Amino acid sequence: MKSPGSDTLQTDLERAKGEIVDLREELRKAVEAAEQTRIEMRQKLQDLAQDFRGPVTSVLGFSEVLGATNKSPGHEWKEINAAGRQLLNLIMNLESSSVPAKPLQDRETTDGTITRGNDATQFVLHIEGNKANFRLIQLFLQDRPGTRMHWASTGEKGLEFACNSAPALILLDLNLPDVDGSDVLARLQMNPLTAKIPVIIISEDATPSQIERMLQAGARDYLTKPLEAKRLLCLVDEILERSVLRHA
Repeated sequence: MKSPGSDTLQTDLERAKGEIVDLREELRKAVEAAEQTRIEMRQKLQDLAQDFRGPVTSVLGFSEVLGATNKSPGHEWKEINAAGRQLLNLIMNLESSSVPAKPLQDRETTDGTITRGNDATQFVLHIEGNKANFRLIQLFLQDRPGTRMHWASTGEKGLEFACNSAPALILLDLNLPDVDGSDVLARLQMNPLTAKIPVIIISEDATPSQIERMLQAGARDYLTKPLEAKRLLCLVDEILERSVLRHA
């Protein structure tokens, strides 16, 4: 026969168990809500950083062009460059604090270039007669993990590198010192070793007929100068991601 006290104790135990279950459920919901808030905040910070990265990188590239062409007093473009790099560092810190860290291993190649990430290195070949323009693109792409830029100052050098090294992407200027960029594109398309390499044309010529002609000749896309950094980065990321998937 149970005593009245034992019934009360059993009731209290059942009530306590129910309260623990309820508390666990509330805690679970609170943790999920907090995690969702953190995810949304990370995404907002990342979007903000990406919105600022393009204009700041453009400013840096512009200062590089001014310095290389001596179109501005040295102290002015150096001040612009220093301020731009400070802003870029702030943006990079913002991005790194808003995105969960991934295990990256920096590797130094034989020519001193640092390649970041665990993925195999992907070459982006830039065929461009003006070194300042190459430096601008290099600034745009400097933080892409596993990506290494190679500069070819003439069409012939670009064709040679493309045949020997099979870059994942070619950025091609049409105004080259030795041959016309359209001829380089045609030779890339005719060579079985390079025919499947995506080519993005970069040119000051924004006429619709020229753009259509280059696309019909096999170019993957056509970008006009002055470059829009965000558009370039989106295209490069898309093409390199497809390249990784093809070779996976």
